[in-house]
Amino acid sequence: MRRIASALLGAVVLAACTTACGPDMREKPKAPPCPPPPEPEHQSVVVGTIGKMHLVESRYELSRLGDVFAAFKPDLVLVAVRADALREDRLEDASFEMTYARHLAKARGVPVEPIDWFREDDLVASPAALEPYDVAEIERREAQLLHAPRLYTFEQANGAELSEKVLLAIGAAARHRGGDPLASRRRAWIQHLTADAVSRHGKPKRVLAFVDVLDRPAVDLVLRGVGYDGRMPVDVIAKAKEVLAAGDVPGEVLDAYRAQLARAKERAAKASGAEKSFWDERSRVLEVVVDKKAGCCVTQAALSTK
Repeated sequence: MRRIASALLGAVVLAACTTACGPDMREKPKAPPCPPPPEPEHQSVVVGTIGKMHLVESRYELSRLGDVFAAFKPDLVLVAVRADALREDRLEDASFEMTYARHLAKARGVPVEPIDWFREDDLVASPAALEPYDVAEIERREAQLLHAPRLYTFEQANGAELSEKVLLAIGAAARHRGGDPLASRRRAWIQHLTADAVSRHGKPKRVLAFVDVLDRPAVDLVLRGVGYDGRMPVDVIAKAKEVLAAGDVPGEVLDAYRAQLARAKERAAKASGAEKSFWDERSRVLEVVVDKKAGCCVTQAALSTK
């Protein structure tokens, strides 16, 4: 009897051991990791530029625009230039970065479209009246960013934090100044021109825009609205796998700046009022651009009109 009991116990232990240590308890091979999701078919990058402050801020040199271009490889480039000025090759009408941006596109056979719109009178016009009058201090605090010097690094000008602050400041100005009609009209035209350019080119897969840092949220918003997946310029550069476009500004671009300076001075001499103020300011900035070869750095005072 004892032998039978021992045999039964041994069988139970053997069965338990077989179950615990059998093939079901062996470590199964790990499944291969899931592949990353495919990139969106339509992507956009909107680069916020800082105008004449590129000549002041050493951490945002003009060549950073070339870095983004080289990393992103766009199919269409949008520039903050008025339509007539681009068509007639009078880019002194725009901030000097746009000449460099157009050069980048032209050198690689990428089409360029203008998306800026403004009137010289609007640039020097008094802001719309405050409504009601007693919100002056609130509006000054909430919308101050729109009137401050654009002294930002590349990372700041093209990051989410500043973009959010700009959006909130624009909303504050609109609330307290009866819709801020002049600024609102200009942004509406920029967004219209952006959507129109994309449509006329058959909705290319990769769109790269170069605009003033304060216009960046509006352009990014409309591109997302027409079906593009927006990417941050900083992320695009960080993920680049090739040597980027750092280096001196090409001689061809510097020659263009010299020609623009001559035309800007000629127009300033013939103009009056708001138009003269506009061209005097353009002339002074282009003088520094030519002298510094579009590089850094000068003081902010050096950019003031004499």
